[in-house]
Amino acid sequence: MTMRLKEVGIGLFVLALAFLLLIFLIPEGIPQPSRLREGQLSPRFWPLIATSILVMSGVVLTAMAWFEKGQGTPTESDEDDEPLPFTSAIVGLVVGFVLLSGYYWAMTRLGMVVASAVGIVLLAYAYGERRWQVLIPVALLLPVALYLFFVYVAGIPIPDPLARTVFRALF
Repeated sequence: MTMRLKEVGIGLFVLALAFLLLIFLIPEGIPQPSRLREGQLSPRFWPLIATSILVMSGVVLTAMAWFEKGQGTPTESDEDDEPLPFTSAIVGLVVGFVLLSGYYWAMTRLGMVVASAVGIVLLAYAYGERRWQVLIPVALLLPVALYLFFVYVAGIPIPDPLARTVFRALF
């Protein structure tokens, strides 16, 4: 099977998953209140946004794989690439599972902002990011920016006593 057919297959699988989410899983799995207060987001809002992005990604991936010329012929840089060994792939999955489990545990004890900052550093480092000048600012700014956006702009409360205390003192 050529690389082109594999990528088309992956794109179609992503589209099928997205349509399964849109047609069945989101309507059946996420209850929709009959009346919402003004300014209140539906519980289905963010899942629908994420699924819409999944649909667009599937369409783009399928279209790019289908219409790209010269697909499936190895280049000089591809000839030196070795496939990831099965044991390395399994170790990567186990490391990711352990780190995400630790993130969940830390989130309940440290709060979302601190746990997210630590989680970003650990996950990125575990999967090969070694540019600390990029990693540290992203790990510090992204959780803080998301917390501030959701709490102060979108009006969605996030239960994080430490962050709430710090940001109430600042603002």
